[in-house]
Amino acid sequence: MKIFQGIPVSPGVSIGPLAVVDSAVRVRRRKIESAQVEKELERLATAFPIAQEKLKANRDAVEKQLGKEYAQIFEAHLLFLNDPKLRAKIEASVRDDLNSVERAVEKNFDQYADLLRGLDPAYAERVNDITDVKTRLLVELLEAGNGGAANERPTILAASNLTPSAASNLDPTKTLGIVAETGGLGSHTAIVATALQIPTVLGVGSFIAQATDGATAIVDGDAGRLILEPTDEMLRKYVAKRDAQRREKELLATNYASAPAKTQDGVAIKISGNIEFPYEADECRKNGAHGVGLYRTEFLYLAQNDGKLPDEETHFQAYKSVVEKMEGRPVVIRTFDLGADKLPEGLTFASGKEPNPFMGLRSIRLSLRNTEMFRVQLRAILRASVFGKIRVMFPLVSTITEFRQAKMIFRDVCEELAEENIPFDPDIPLGIMVETPATALMLELFVHEVDFFSIGTNDLLQYTMAVDRSNKDVGSLYEQECPALIRLIKRVVDVAKMYGKPVSLCGQMGSSPANALLLLGLGLRSLSVAPGMILQIKKVCGNATIKECEEIAQNAMFKETSSSMRVYLQSEFRRRFPKTDEYDA
Repeated sequence: MKIFQGIPVSPGVSIGPLAVVDSAVRVRRRKIESAQVEKELERLATAFPIAQEKLKANRDAVEKQLGKEYAQIFEAHLLFLNDPKLRAKIEASVRDDLNSVERAVEKNFDQYADLLRGLDPAYAERVNDITDVKTRLLVELLEAGNGGAANERPTILAASNLTPSAASNLDPTKTLGIVAETGGLGSHTAIVATALQIPTVLGVGSFIAQATDGATAIVDGDAGRLILEPTDEMLRKYVAKRDAQRREKELLATNYASAPAKTQDGVAIKISGNIEFPYEADECRKNGAHGVGLYRTEFLYLAQNDGKLPDEETHFQAYKSVVEKMEGRPVVIRTFDLGADKLPEGLTFASGKEPNPFMGLRSIRLSLRNTEMFRVQLRAILRASVFGKIRVMFPLVSTITEFRQAKMIFRDVCEELAEENIPFDPDIPLGIMVETPATALMLELFVHEVDFFSIGTNDLLQYTMAVDRSNKDVGSLYEQECPALIRLIKRVVDVAKMYGKPVSLCGQMGSSPANALLLLGLGLRSLSVAPGMILQIKKVCGNATIKECEEIAQNAMFKETSSSMRVYLQSEFRRRFPKTDEYDA
């Protein structure tokens, strides 16, 4: 038995066979039988020309947007992909070593990358190019027929790193749990895993070399623990814990699914759901959500495997689906929050490689730079507004000028639709995410023009503490119970209340039951959480009074560190909800 400690990002326990993935796409380490060789080589022959055509599409798209200079990188990719020596080595690896074609591709691409690394550090960029081409070819191989590489039964996905694109293409019916060597609480992988209710542990460090494909593993998403080849006693313990959690989930559904969220002293609380995919709206409605408080639309871009941007009809169908599923409940659609760690495969938007993408061209900045792309999304949102209650929210707005520019484009799109006699709701509220200290400190400027606010604690914490939320080396600074973050939240809530503006919180902080008590005490009456946490947060609300929560918030203001804050909030939570099961870690 081997135990690894990482960062808990999505709660729950999963037990099952491990599926070791060698790259950003799902590639299993496996050998083949000699009778399978020709079939594997056929898959390779099918995948190569498709990968070439999609690389050409990427080249043309970048050339159209940025010019020929920036499209040259894809010419280099095409030259490398068309190298006959490389193709011959891959085929030999399949034929002679009986590697699956995916494994043969990885092995030979990685060998070439290692060779370049050894020649000169100046070749680092070319190594990245090789990795990009490898990923593209692997994606096409899986599309062309996985030859047994995909899971025939649900497994625990183990990877060194899981990219946002790969995370957005996860199949929740085949993924029991996720564990990765890198990543952290605020990463896109964490957000997707939480949304899909897949127990997940990230930032585990080096473990892939010690992992065996198909081995029994346990992912403890509550404690941030990975256990490989558990003993019978450890397995028994975790089976009991998993079963206890399932019973608790059933009880929550029975007691709270149809009940409104209300504190013991009768104060109504709006509990909405954060969603990434349209089908999650079903879970929100089933759990009695007030609405969708955050509809992340990045999946429409990240799920694209052809190097193209989604068209207006693709956007429209997704938004219409969610609005109809919510049956009249409000749906807050956030315009695309791309950039930083979230970019579609094969596409770039910056004029050059960004040294610090989290501080660069992302979110609303990217929208305002790529107005045609922005307008396509806005048109689709407006068209979908006739099917239910829609609100539009702009991400990472840090100046009033950015909001005014986004609003101007929005109004221009409204006029365009009106001229085309396309129906839409002309009174859609426009809000912003409060995700930077600048916005929180200047909120008095925004209240006169913005219809509503939503506090995005993931980025707000990142920018407040100057910490890359995906960097495990500084993960100790990225803690939701940060005293500075809590003071900023308090300020935003107070200013919004003073001016009569609706304010909600939609970051991961709100999905923590212990933190929910604090947030109510800070004055929040609207929270948007992961769909799987709606019932748990309802339960917390129903077992506390506002006065109790305010006392917790007042005491919390005196805490000097994140750790002392966390210990205090956990103790207050456990006092109201004591452990009743010995396996409730």
